[in-house]
Amino acid sequence: MKFGDITRFYTGVAVPVFSIRTEEGCGIGEFLDLIKMGSWCKKTGIDVIQILPVNDTGADSSPYNAISAFALHPIYIRLGELASSVKIFNEEYKEEIRHAAERLNALELVDYPVVRQFKETMLKKIYEDNITAIIKDKGIKTWIDSNPWVKHYAVYRCLKDIHKQNWWKGWDMMVDPKAGEIDAYWMKEQESAMFYAWVQFELEKQLKKAAQALEFMGIRLKGDIPIMINEDSADVWAQRQYFDLTLRAGAPPDMFSESGQNWGFPCYNWQVLEKEDYLWWRQRLKQASKFYHAYRIDHVLGFFRIWGIPEKEKTGILGYSSPAVPIKKADLKKYGFDEERIKTLVHPVFTRSYVTSLFGNASEGVINKYFEPTASGHLAFVSTIEGERAIAALPVDQSLKDKLTGLYHNRILLKTEQGYQPTWYYYRTMTFNNMNDDERRRIRELIEANNGAQDSLWRQNGLKLLAMMRETTDMLVCAEDLGAVPNCVPGVLEELKILSLKVERWAREYHKHDSPYIDTYHYPRLSVCSPSVHDTSTLRGWWEEGNWDRNQYYYTIGMQGECPKYLTTELAERIIRRNLNASSALTILLFPDLLSLYYNLRTNDPEQERINVPGTVTPKNWAYRMKDSMDKIIGYDEYNNYVSGLINERRARRY
Repeated sequence: MKFGDITRFYTGVAVPVFSIRTEEGCGIGEFLDLIKMGSWCKKTGIDVIQILPVNDTGADSSPYNAISAFALHPIYIRLGELASSVKIFNEEYKEEIRHAAERLNALELVDYPVVRQFKETMLKKIYEDNITAIIKDKGIKTWIDSNPWVKHYAVYRCLKDIHKQNWWKGWDMMVDPKAGEIDAYWMKEQESAMFYAWVQFELEKQLKKAAQALEFMGIRLKGDIPIMINEDSADVWAQRQYFDLTLRAGAPPDMFSESGQNWGFPCYNWQVLEKEDYLWWRQRLKQASKFYHAYRIDHVLGFFRIWGIPEKEKTGILGYSSPAVPIKKADLKKYGFDEERIKTLVHPVFTRSYVTSLFGNASEGVINKYFEPTASGHLAFVSTIEGERAIAALPVDQSLKDKLTGLYHNRILLKTEQGYQPTWYYYRTMTFNNMNDDERRRIRELIEANNGAQDSLWRQNGLKLLAMMRETTDMLVCAEDLGAVPNCVPGVLEELKILSLKVERWAREYHKHDSPYIDTYHYPRLSVCSPSVHDTSTLRGWWEEGNWDRNQYYYTIGMQGECPKYLTTELAERIIRRNLNASSALTILLFPDLLSLYYNLRTNDPEQERINVPGTVTPKNWAYRMKDSMDKIIGYDEYNNYVSGLINERRARRY
């Protein structure tokens, strides 16, 4: 689908599909609920609906942990809609669906496991009643032939069922399928495999129907395409050549996570992908363009350079940028480091006295089990202690593991296939701080020179990959460019006309005293402005956190008097107006933030409206549902007219 030329200021609402509450839904928002969401947007003047990823994630409720880069999640299907596309849909099924809907719609949050189980059970019942007609259906056959990913996904799901949902690495068959094996299994087990193909066929019809209805209303649908894919996925299982299973993707340490992030997803084998003109990525984007007018590239920085973490590590501390210009051994020697010294920069060594002081009475046992003497008389880890995961698996208490891990991190360089990379915290290591002044100066100069050499490579890489993505479809491309942003990123995004992201609470001039907030009026035109996103607290939650410079922001936005400790509707309006006044081509407002404009539309506790808390695993993550149904909100004329007035002011501004 095509977004079209941007000739005015646009306003959007961000809402996960699972959060939409309607009378027709069954415990969760469904694809067809987007039509009612669109009716409300039409009333209020909203131009764009932004959703989270909707790919199948299996048993995991996180939309960023997909088991297929192509398949849609069965949880978003409207079961009742199937009555128009199958021959047998009896009254018993209608009653089961009605009773389940009554029970599940009464819940405050999405009960992901229960909703998923119910829908998959019902789908199997309906399929079994109609199996002969479905297998003979020429329309489904044609659709399967034009979507090569379907057989991979269907066979993968069948094998998951046989192996009780265990990871493919533990299967006793087709662990590494050869050419023709998947097709052979499809033909042999067509009745079981066709179930998963049929479900995808129906899901695609429903999402297309919703997208086309939105387009008819003049509303664009913006999707979300995660950069990475789960290792236990149909894609990695069937097309292993496109992935590098020796590295896990993540993010380096930053102000939000001192140990960085290890997402556990395999990195890409970009060399193989490039040889095939990025066919897998192009197919993925073309599949998304069936439904979306625009899409958000999750973690766009990964297309410039990914933070690759060796499979043996748990955190992001000992990761490194890939691709990267390496430090060569010749460079180290040029800076005065000989072979023996280089070894100590890569492999941590310690004096016996230091290890003894760290472990106290347990030191002899620790040294005997986990260390060995070096030629110089120091101590080094035994060969079995290779990686954070190895330490985490030791049968000792956590405090001892933490000390061993701290020692394990004590290295200045990491050895890679191409050469050496500096560790993120090299300047905090014991090795660095035990150097004399001249050694510290030389290693710092070398690392800083190496850091300076990266930008040109990353620019070239980002330009190549993002140009491929930009040219593949007519969708508007928006980037999530948060984190440790390389210098080259803004220029590449601007050159390719890809919109960057400005989250107001983080858009500040950090190089100035008190890090003043940037006026949204000065945001670049090629950007998306948002006061909150799915991984942050809502405006209400942010305001009531109280652990930030709330007073400074309060006066920045022109408020006077004592700063309130809770978000009043007047204050919510001021913040939303400030975001609507952004010079960004697109302002996207989180749905709960729009509800904060009226007291009776709010939940009692702002935490009830939070979508996700990064780094945590709780039943509340990815489970938020609207307090009121869309039917009620559509009929709330006073509120809708008020929101419409705010948005019309933005729409009327000269672009």
